[in-house]
Amino acid sequence: MFHPKNIAYFQRYFSYTRPLPTIMKKIRTQIILLTLLTISFNGFAQEVTFFNADGFFSIGTQSNRTASITLSDIDQDGDLDALVANGRHWAEQNYIYYNDGNGGFKLAQPIGKFLDASYAVKSADFNNDGFIDIAVANDNIPNKIYFGSANDSFDKEISFGSISPSRNLEIVDIDKDGDFDLILSNRKAVNEICLNDGKGYFENIITFGTDSDQTIQTKIVDINKDGFLDLITAERQSKNKIYLNDGKQNFSKVIEFGNGEDETRSIDVGDFDNDGFLDIITGNLGSINSIYFGDKNLTFKRVFDFKTERQTSSIKVADLNQDGYLDIVEGNSEERNYVYLGQKNGTFIEIGLREDLKDDTYNIEIGDLNNDGFPDIVESNSGTWNLYYRTRKK
Repeated sequence: MFHPKNIAYFQRYFSYTRPLPTIMKKIRTQIILLTLLTISFNGFAQEVTFFNADGFFSIGTQSNRTASITLSDIDQDGDLDALVANGRHWAEQNYIYYNDGNGGFKLAQPIGKFLDASYAVKSADFNNDGFIDIAVANDNIPNKIYFGSANDSFDKEISFGSISPSRNLEIVDIDKDGDFDLILSNRKAVNEICLNDGKGYFENIITFGTDSDQTIQTKIVDINKDGFLDLITAERQSKNKIYLNDGKQNFSKVIEFGNGEDETRSIDVGDFDNDGFLDIITGNLGSINSIYFGDKNLTFKRVFDFKTERQTSSIKVADLNQDGYLDIVEGNSEERNYVYLGQKNGTFIEIGLREDLKDDTYNIEIGDLNNDGFPDIVESNSGTWNLYYRTRKK
């Protein structure tokens, strides 16, 4: 909806060309057509659409219980491939879908010899041999790493972490020793930091949280700007947490934020108000999503609440229209998904994705699939096709 605070600006901007009612009518029409008029830094207008081609843009045509899709250049050919994690509580096949360079995914291969109950599949070169490896976070079965090779077979595998109800996986060099470590978000079990020994083995494990926490996601970022990576967790039915890193991978100092009754399924970070401090957005299942604004004291007391209560399973932040303001993509369970395009005055314009679809979207991923300079939107849908939307400038 067009925000009333912008009326005066548009009245001045268009005062010598056309009357305000005409402008408002045009803007409403653009919103209905899933387009947006934005004023960028240089003052020029830019329109974008989110185009799915009536389902033609999909990553496979299977109807698995997809928990998440991660975009990564697996074959190192310069475009983003798709790692699809299937199953959740049930055993299903995970896949790599290879990008043809134009956003087409017509070649795929299974990951692993067995079907897994998987929540996340991500990639990095863990053993520093020049080939991309694949890590899989599973639900109450061993988590796996599949090592890449020259023939892309991923035949060699090892297990890592404990057998837990793992819900998410992050890859980062948390101890700054030059290799990639793994961070597991576990529901009703302690979370795990699996430290890489430099050769792709992860026997040294640091835990954080408690076995009563219901951690769904962990975001890794230096939230207090001290040079060390901190951990921010999305928690079901308890307050979300920030674990501050003392530089020695000790995370004993914890800051809580949010509503303890919310079922937070997803979080993301970004500086929405451009004050130099990172803000945290929460995606909540069955309650209002919120932005918690950061400050030098890490209080997160200033909050922006979205107006509509939705069943949000995934929330992502990106500058989709490349205008310099952060946008938000909201993935919902059995509801329409939405984009919120950020405006200069700190408000958002809401744009619905396909109105005819109310899929069970478990995860949203963002990346430039067709190399046109605009980030695209990928939906991980449970029980139906995984779709993506091309962000296009008109």
